[in-house]
Amino acid sequence: MSERPTAAAPSTTTEVTRALADIEAAKLFAGQDVAECLDAIGDLIRIIGAPETVYAWVVEALSRENLRAFAAQNRITLHWSRASDAEQLPRTAVIWTADGTGMAIAPARQHPKTTLLQLREEIAQREEDKQRARDFQASVAAGHVEDVDTWHARTSQAQK
Repeated sequence: MSERPTAAAPSTTTEVTRALADIEAAKLFAGQDVAECLDAIGDLIRIIGAPETVYAWVVEALSRENLRAFAAQNRITLHWSRASDAEQLPRTAVIWTADGTGMAIAPARQHPKTTLLQLREEIAQREEDKQRARDFQASVAAGHVEDVDTWHARTSQAQK
């Protein structure tokens, strides 16, 4: 574990002192990498003097990294919209390619947690659509002759 203490300097506020004490307590149960990260967060709190601001920044940075990792895992490139406020997208849009990769365009200034949730919804919808297509092809292979809309209405009623 890092030898660098995150104890508060004598002139710090109560909030800073409490935040640094919480960090020291958290370091007792953390591995070396996490302890070093907590030390860096403690340093920021000491410099800025506003724990809530630092925590909000850390949460956003971790959320953004989580979003990037999730997008990469699902072979989605992520782009942030540069549209003006009047032209802004209402939510994240994903454009899928035939090879299964995707390009997501997220509204500018949208929180990464919201974008992650919307990406998960888009992936779930795509999987549902792919399953529906496989089911339709199996129905056709079984000799059913109908259009997609009729098939969907028939199978949707059967599931209820």
